Amino acid sequence: MYKKILLSFLVTITSASSIKATTSSSFNHEFSLGVESMRYFYKEPNIYQNDLARELGAVWTDSTGYLFGINGSYRLTWKETLFIQPEGRILYGRDDYRTGRKEKVNGKTKRDESVLLYEPRLIVGGKIPVMNKLNLSPYTGIGYRFKSDDSEDVKYIDLRPNVRRSPKVLGYYRKSNYVYIPLGGCVDYVLNDTWSISLKGEYDWIVKAWQYSRNKTRNIGTEPRTYKQPNGYGLKGEVSISYLYNKVKFSVSPYLNYWNIRNSKRSSDGGREPYNITWESGIKLGITF
Repeated sequence: MYKKILLSFLVTITSASSIKATTSSSFNHEFSLGVESMRYFYKEPNIYQNDLARELGAVWTDSTGYLFGINGSYRLTWKETLFIQPEGRILYGRDDYRTGRKEKVNGKTKRDESVLLYEPRLIVGGKIPVMNKLNLSPYTGIGYRFKSDDSEDVKYIDLRPNVRRSPKVLGYYRKSNYVYIPLGGCVDYVLNDTWSISLKGEYDWIVKAWQYSRNKTRNIGTEPRTYKQPNGYGLKGEVSISYLYNKVKFSVSPYLNYWNIRNSKRSSDGGREPYNITWESGIKLGITF
């Protein structure tokens, strides 16, 4: 009797272990960490619609700078097919600010406008074998992009002729917020046991966007304002070259991002956030394990 009980107990343990091993083998885990460097270019092609623009004699304004930061992600894959992936990045840098008419620059600042950008996302997708060593991974999800520009104490130099050249305080603080749905895909091709290449393309459908700003300039006042920007989209492209060494993957990934945001709705005093475009070109160095 004791032998039967012992045998039954051993069979139960073996079956449970087998089920656990099968369940564990159904899921794969990947962690990725990286550093990145990015050149940032932002432009408002037509800003001649508020007091600050008229005071500066400007038609357009742009900001250019370099940002540096880190990124990371975790991917959980079920049976090498379906995956879910939280990811994010955070970067910091400084911008040059310029205003002008046509090709002429009317005023500028030095590179002392601080910039912070972060972008958390959650994506879900699947892996589809297309042919030998070639896989397609469509995905979607939700993302949030935040960017702040702080020039409340930054000196602005007016370059217009017959205008007093003493620097003025530019005096604004802005927070840009986009909530969007990414619709993208990634094509992976394995060259050999160590090298692989992937191409990624993405369209970002903005479902909500708003701009918060406050300004110390005399004609604008100090009251903070929030402008809703209901229309816009983003485009993203990336090429990644990876090298596998002892189950650890090292990658180099140049990328290009583009944002196109339409005019906001006018506020009660007639002001609005103007149409603007953004280019982000950079490179990421990553490790996946």
